[in-house]
Amino acid sequence: MRISLNNIWLTNDGATDLHVWTDAHEVRLNGRQVVQDAQFLRAVATQPLARGNAVNQLRFTVTRQFPSVAQASAAVLTAFSSLPTSGTATLICGALGESPVTCIFAAVLEEMPTCAFHGTRTDMTFVLRGGLITTTSNAIGVVDGASFSTIYNYPQSGTIDGGNPADALVPSGLDLDGGAFS
Repeated sequence: MRISLNNIWLTNDGATDLHVWTDAHEVRLNGRQVVQDAQFLRAVATQPLARGNAVNQLRFTVTRQFPSVAQASAAVLTAFSSLPTSGTATLICGALGESPVTCIFAAVLEEMPTCAFHGTRTDMTFVLRGGLITTTSNAIGVVDGASFSTIYNYPQSGTIDGGNPADALVPSGLDLDGGAFS
């Protein structure tokens, strides 16, 4: 799964080698409904009332490999202050042989509870909090009535991120009304 917030990639951007920058792993979603406990006069117990609001909390970890210890430690120390605080979160889901599915939701970067560096490697955990997550088409935009979409290619051989080629989702070109070009 690849994840961006306000067009800033929190996970692998699809153009970088997965040995250097991974897709999201340890992905956890906590969806919940906002509930209010109403206390009615002379009632035996309170009555939970659904407020009609949904909250999703998406937690995931990303591992990056840096050329030096100095760059890795600086990345950990400045990550939270250098990322957007809110915006549209875009999640690209898919595996080898599948058409990717894009999901979006309005989100805030709630916290980064774990940011650790081990020499030149960093492990950063992100927590995004927002409303309902919805699927969307892969359309990027519309120009003169024509929609653009991203075409994804998967590597056909080799090992990726420990030998799992399903983790690699690489954008390779654009599609304009069904006619591909790169």
